[in-house]
Amino acid sequence: MTILFIISLAVLFGLLFYKAFEIKIKRIHFIANIFERGDGKIHTILERLVSRYNHLKKIVHIFIFEFLPSYLYELLVKAKDYVSKRYYSAGNSFRGRRVLRNNGSISFFLERLSHEESRVEETKF
Repeated sequence: MTILFIISLAVLFGLLFYKAFEIKIKRIHFIANIFERGDGKIHTILERLVSRYNHLKKIVHIFIFEFLPSYLYELLVKAKDYVSKRYYSAGNSFRGRRVLRNNGSISFFLERLSHEESRVEETKF
């Protein structure tokens, strides 16, 4: 507690000494001018921080919403190509015949059913 009192007393004596100094040199707004310069520096620092924050925010937005989806899409395409190469290299070791297409894999049975249903609909009309 005495440390706070000593610090406060030193600040008060400093202010009194400074006020006497201002009166002696006849420059009353000397402290105000120093504080205004300090405020100006603080405002420029804050403006730089805000502009840097907005700049980094734009970079992060571009990274998350443009780069990451395209990169993940490329990875998925490469994985799909790898799986299709492995699938066709395996040959007929799988049960049944299957067709791997760009829009996904479907079995030959379902493909044949879809073609037969379209033929049935054509004959009805």
